[in-house]
Amino acid sequence: MVTKSKSGKKTSIPSSVRQDGDAAQKEGRIHHRVPVQLLVDYRANGHYLFDFCRDLGAGGVFIETKNPLSHGSTVELTFTLPDSKETLEAKGKVIWVQQEVPGKDLSAGMGVQFEEFTPEQRGILQKFVDRYSGHDDKDGKTA
Repeated sequence: MVTKSKSGKKTSIPSSVRQDGDAAQKEGRIHHRVPVQLLVDYRANGHYLFDFCRDLGAGGVFIETKNPLSHGSTVELTFTLPDSKETLEAKGKVIWVQQEVPGKDLSAGMGVQFEEFTPEQRGILQKFVDRYSGHDDKDGKTA
């Protein structure tokens, strides 16, 4: 997967990488993730589904589910941040899938990359991530 950073440079990000904080930058992720458990409503293929997300960033979300959608599936997500009363809506795409692995501490689920957000909602999400990841939103340095 290739994305563009704020500076407009293309950055290659392995689709299997999931982490937060400084490890995110070390592995090439441009968006920090914060651990959070919140209910996510999503619609795909005409079905409405409800599951919990385990981590959230400005670029995407990991949805914990025993029945992940297939790689490349398009989803419409709706969720409310823990410290906000505003409901956020986004369109996204499943970019990786983790099946349950017996004997391992890996949760089954799917990584969804956000593709469509209003600028206002993306700003609200970015402020939430910055606040809980310990990074300010201006230069990405630890607060």
